[in-house]
Amino acid sequence: MESENRKHLLLIYGLIVGVVFDIFFHDRTLGISYPMFISFLLIITALAFLREYGRLKNRAWMWSVPILILSLTFSLYSNQVLKIINFLIIPYLLIMMVSLVSDTNRAEWSDVRFIADFLKRVFVPFRYIHMPFITFFRLQDKTGDRNKRILPRIAVGVLISIPVLALIIWLLSSADIVFKNLFIDIPVSKIIKHFFLILAVTVYSICFFWSLLKAFYETKSPVCEKINWKRFLDPVVIMTVISLLNIVFCVFSIIQFRYLFGGQSFLLPSEYTFAEYARRGFFELVAVSVINFLIILLAVTFIKRDNKKLLIAGRALLSILVCFTFIMLASAFYRMLLYEQAYGFTYLRIFVQAFMVLLSFLFVINMIFIWYEKLPIIKAYFITSLAVYIALNFANVDVIIAGNNISRYQRTGQIDMEYLKGLSYDAVPEMAGLLEDSDLRKEVLDYFNTVESELENQGHWQSINLSRSKASRTVSRILR
Repeated sequence: MESENRKHLLLIYGLIVGVVFDIFFHDRTLGISYPMFISFLLIITALAFLREYGRLKNRAWMWSVPILILSLTFSLYSNQVLKIINFLIIPYLLIMMVSLVSDTNRAEWSDVRFIADFLKRVFVPFRYIHMPFITFFRLQDKTGDRNKRILPRIAVGVLISIPVLALIIWLLSSADIVFKNLFIDIPVSKIIKHFFLILAVTVYSICFFWSLLKAFYETKSPVCEKINWKRFLDPVVIMTVISLLNIVFCVFSIIQFRYLFGGQSFLLPSEYTFAEYARRGFFELVAVSVINFLIILLAVTFIKRDNKKLLIAGRALLSILVCFTFIMLASAFYRMLLYEQAYGFTYLRIFVQAFMVLLSFLFVINMIFIWYEKLPIIKAYFITSLAVYIALNFANVDVIIAGNNISRYQRTGQIDMEYLKGLSYDAVPEMAGLLEDSDLRKEVLDYFNTVESELENQGHWQSINLSRSKASRTVSRILR
């Protein structure tokens, strides 16, 4: 009986999720509706777990914080690149959190084998795709000692009524014009679209929660044991390799301080100007930094620990390698700054700079891991990467690009208007600064007219977005 009650409750949960999804997203531009829906999912999930398990005391609920923070960006900014990435990251974090709070995962979330748990939570619900329909048609009305199935007969009656009703309505419409106009105004195709959207979301939601319940109450599969890596690298061999690398990087670092960080006070080869020299080799330096990252991680993980003195010497050499890598990252970052000053700012260049900042933080973690091997390094990598990514979301990349390119235009007279017009609505207020330039004024006004017409179609409350509101106010003030 308890199982039947649980199924009936899941029908209600799923139907609520389906209706809310339809209200928030059907034929609407994403805006405040996205964080509202994510908040709703978190609340209804918490209520479901509280009812089923009688507890919410689980540190995994802390993952709701980054989920909510990332979902807020849909109501604050308009950057399409980050939106697409968030479409992938937020569901992953949400399913990861649900798996952890329900204790249905076999592997730790920092273990690569957790991907199997994630995929299981995504695809296993399809095994129960029949369950909502069976439960629906088994709803029974108990009259005395006899069980009478009411809903199946109602469904049969509805199916029989459809052709009869269609004929009757057609005849009555021919007889009365007012009656006909009443039914002409009914958007049948729109109703059908809403129905199937609600049905699809409802069925999957029911199956998702049902698969969790089944997994929770069934016999647990053996938990994946922690991987114990075999240490096979000879410390002398590793020290030799790291020493040679450090010698090369030491020479490279001296050159960077003399010719790059030192400005133009030193003579360069005759075939290079300072700007050309500074802009060369950026991606090569990033590639070398990534290689160093892998070398350090592999060395610390797999080096033998038979001789304590050799181990300490190896750690010292690895620490020196980390320091030289910081210099290379600084050199690459500075080269990118010079490149942006010469050719302007773009998404790719900003994102690559963010990646270098992330690498710097990861190397700090590596430095700690070299001397303190108990550090849960994969968890540290993941949390740090997520933190940097969240910061990137709130940095307002489009404003940075537009503002710096406009400043560059005022210095050099060079600007790529097509690229600026391809930015999101975040950049519209910055573009207003170009109206003072007589050469660009007409092009900017034409762009604002296009933005105004686009924003007219996004006036629903579900689409409320701070950057679109700012853009709308800007173009309205200028064009009125």
